[in-house]
Amino acid sequence: MTNAFSLFGLPVQFQIDQAVLSARYLELQKELHPDNFASSSAAEQRIAIEKSADVNQALNVLKDPILRAEEIIKIETGVEKNLEEKSMRDVEFLMQQMEWHETLEGIEHKQDEEALTHFLKQIKAEQKKVLTELEETLNQKNWQQANALTDRLRYFKKLIIQIEKVEEKFFAI
Repeated sequence: MTNAFSLFGLPVQFQIDQAVLSARYLELQKELHPDNFASSSAAEQRIAIEKSADVNQALNVLKDPILRAEEIIKIETGVEKNLEEKSMRDVEFLMQQMEWHETLEGIEHKQDEEALTHFLKQIKAEQKKVLTELEETLNQKNWQQANALTDRLRYFKKLIIQIEKVEEKFFAI
């Protein structure tokens, strides 16, 4: 697949107009609709299906801020992020993660819905700060720091899922 930005004809930048993205997605899918290839050869039909899959994959990249940032970094540096590599070297953030996990465990143990709601708001506020910092870092072309920030965002994404699971347990009781 070519890069997601060029596939959608968008500039390589972190901020994306979601309305333009949706409109372009519909245009591309309309062009690649199977009915348009009903009288085409099997090879042409297969190519259209593959292109449609590329469009769907590119849409997922452009809609997700973490994947979008990693796509920008890959385009600019030519290096694709290896998620198997442990790149989190920020000891302070690792300590903060441990503290947040302890907080969540305490909330879960006490079954404190109000504290859970407050904690979720706090985490989402921290996540928003990192997203803002990521955009600034990408604009400054500081790729190493941008990679570190995408690691943080992946952590927030996982933590929010854990919080939501605890919330589900509260309502299941």
